[in-house]
Amino acid sequence: MIVRNWREEDIPQLVELHQLSYKDTPVRLLDDERLYEMQLAAFPEGQFLVEYKGTPIAYATCLIVCLDDTVHPYKFREITGSSTFSTHDWHGDTLYGADIAVHPDYRGQGIAALLYKERKKLLVAHNLPRMMAYGRLTGYKNYAGKMDAKQYVNRVVAGKLKDSGLNAHLKNGYTVTRVLLDFMSDEASLNYATLLEMENPDFDPARRAIAVSPLNRSSRTLRVCAAQYFFRPIERFEDFAET
Repeated sequence: MIVRNWREEDIPQLVELHQLSYKDTPVRLLDDERLYEMQLAAFPEGQFLVEYKGTPIAYATCLIVCLDDTVHPYKFREITGSSTFSTHDWHGDTLYGADIAVHPDYRGQGIAALLYKERKKLLVAHNLPRMMAYGRLTGYKNYAGKMDAKQYVNRVVAGKLKDSGLNAHLKNGYTVTRVLLDFMSDEASLNYATLLEMENPDFDPARRAIAVSPLNRSSRTLRVCAAQYFFRPIERFEDFAET
């Protein structure tokens, strides 16, 4: 098996791999080849695949962003620029794992660990304090009538229940920091997700002296009020200038 950065010519196969890996996802955000092209253009060294006998069997994407932990949790589209990676910032403080997929025929063989390893290398190489990701909870639908999502996650973390997606993240060093609702549309997870974080043990604050502004949440509704309090006829430009 070969682990490498993916290239533009790999994109059609990645789209097919995404479709095979996420058959239970009704809204397939990454079926558009153009999105992969934009991700690659934004951060080429952050996009990986595992190749076996000349065919991609797994891939992972990531970008660098600056997040403000004091605000309400960001949505997936806000962090990733609606999957375009337009939010990628070389001076950010967080390596964000946007997507990871393994072909169904090759799961359970440690292939995802190869991709996580590459992400960890980036974390150290760019001296970032942390890596974050979201985790699906595809097993929660089987327990939704018996416990809430947070209780379910706690039992998975404690080893009392199994969740294929969450267990894969935990196995590779992530910890759960929060359970989110409506982070992104994911019917298979009942729209629940975990916010995951992994600290960089080799982080050196002295090497990151550059300050950068965190992602700003866009305002979708604006109200503008204007009033003109004095009316008089204007016949010359000079009158306008004196107003």
